[in-house]
Formats: sequence, structure tokens, C-alpha cells
Amino acid sequence: MKKTYIALAIAALATAAGANAATVYKTDATQFDIGGRAEFRGDFIGTDGGQEIDGTMHNASRFRINFAGETKITDNLSGIGFYEAEQGVNSSSDNSKGEKGTDFNQRYVFAGFKTNVGNFTFGRQDTSTVMISQMSDITTYSGAQKSFIDAGDEQINNNIQYAGNFLNDALTVKANVILGDKDNSDGYGVAAKYTLPIGLGLALGYAANDIADTNSDGTPTPYAGDSADQLIAGVNYTMGGLYAAVTYTTGNLNDDQDFDGVETAVQYKWDTGFRVIGAYQYQEADSEAINNWFELTGGYDFTDNLYAYVSYKLNNLDEGDATLQQYGSTNNAVTETEDSMRLGLKYTF
Repeated sequence: MKKTYIALAIAALATAAGANAATVYKTDATQFDIGGRAEFRGDFIGTDGGQEIDGTMHNASRFRINFAGETKITDNLSGIGFYEAEQGVNSSSDNSKGEKGTDFNQRYVFAGFKTNVGNFTFGRQDTSTVMISQMSDITTYSGAQKSFIDAGDEQINNNIQYAGNFLNDALTVKANVILGDKDNSDGYGVAAKYTLPIGLGLALGYAANDIADTNSDGTPTPYAGDSADQLIAGVNYTMGGLYAAVTYTTGNLNDDQDFDGVETAVQYKWDTGFRVIGAYQYQEADSEAINNWFELTGGYDFTDNLYAYVSYKLNNLDEGDATLQQYGSTNNAVTETEDSMRLGLKYTF
């Protein structure tokens, strides 16, 4: 996508998706881009959630496709829209076609306005604080800092967001509200990130939401009527091929239970295309560990579009450790304790 579009509309999303989109239609007033990825992901020993693999390899491959458009209304006002979906694959034990796991799952659908004071977007999109969790979310297994509460997570429906860049793009400010479609499911978030000329970035955000009374199937939700909130901070540093980041988050899963999490990541990329990444994550809820692992990844960029990698996750959890699901969260967490090794080959377009 063009830098003018990424800068405000989906800057954080573009980083996560590795947006190498191609412009397929462009006039003085309208632009339409297509992008995505095809990624082979073969897991060995255990899955990324810690479940033991019975056979030799678990196929966790995926395909994503996205469409982005921008149309000029006036010199200072444009309309923008974005859609992305993901399709998985059947497991190696099920070679039938059209079964569960092959459907396209909606990730993002939003539209809005691009103005000279910022962007206003409406639909299914990331919440404001996700741009902070993404600072340390650069490895195969990282990224759970955003998953504690809905108001701090990605791909949230009924989300209205403002995003603005200031001070020559050194300062990014975001604010959003979630207008839930169930009783007691509204939320909001605010976040800011400032990058100094020396390559040091500082970020701080806050999010909160009510806990809905019922699930989508009508069954009662654990801790219905309670509220949840999250404070998240991040620091990153870039110098040449070196990138380092740490994020810290704390808050309440509901009115009675709190959580804390820290995630660090360091990457060094050589001009030859080789890179090495190390990461560590520790998270707990009510003083019980729910994530505790080290990761080491080696990768190679054949081109700007083709990337190969191997990652090993050393899972430090013990059998019987808590899982986030025990605390009423609908988000994913490690549920078992196996290590995991992943071989990957990703083609982006």
C-alpha cells in the first residue's frame, strides 16, 4: 500500500500483515490495492498452544487476502475502506475438502474518512492499544499482550476509531469506542506513541469494557455484569539492523481478578537477508502463571516477498498451571505445556 494510506488508516495493521500490496487500479481520485500472504507453517513436538502433536507434524498453514480502497472527495477529505479474511487448512488426518477449517474467516472490515486531522474508521478493526502490543509482537509466538480483554484486542467488531499522526509523524494518537451488540458489552480505549529522533519509541495506553451478560449462543457469560480494564506501556529502539522492544501490561479481567504481563523481543537483521530473533513472555492472572516461554527464531529473506524461518518455543509452564480461560476470558492462551518448533515459509503480495 502507498505510504500515504498506511500512515493513518491502518499503520499498525500494515506492520502485522506485512503489507506488500499491489495497486491494481488508480486514477487521480481513486486507488484500489490487493495484498495478502500464503504461509506454510509446520509445527513439530507441540502446537503453539502447547498441545502435544500425536503424529510427525501439525499443519498450521494459512492464506490471507486483503483489499484496500481510497477515493478522494475533496483536497482534505477522502473515503477509505479495508477488508481482510483468512483461510486455514484441514489437519493432516483429514484430507477431505470443504470441512471445518477451510472456510474464510473475517478478520477486518472497516470503512471511514481520511482527513487532514486524522482518520475516522468504523467497523471490525483493532482497538487503540494494539499498536502498543505490536511493539513486541514480532516473533512466531508473541502477541498475547493484547488478548487479556476485548477492549485491548485486535479485530474487534462494532469499533469506531480515531487515529492521527502529529509532529511529522513522530506522535501517533488513537482513541476508540466499542458499541457492543449485547447487554453490557461496550468498551473504549486510548493510546499514544512517540518516537524520538534517536530511534527510541515510548507508548502508553488504557482500555476498559463491560463484560457481556451472554455469549453468542445465549448462555450466561462468566462474570456477567462485571467490568475489565487494562493499562499497557511499551518501549522500543531501532538502530540499523537492530530492533528491541518490551511491553508491560496490567489490569483486571473482572471485578475480582487481576493480571500482569511482560513481553520482550530483540531482532538483528543483516544486509544479507539473515535475521535472528529472541523473545521472552511471562504472564499471570491472580498470581498464577498462564504464559511463560522463551523463543529463538532464525530467518532468511529470499526477496522482499519470500521469507523462510524456523522457530523454537521453550515452554516453561508446568502441568496444572492456570489458563486464561479459567478466568472468564474468551481469548486464547496456552492450555498445555509442550515445547513447539515451527518451520515456516511465507510469501506476501
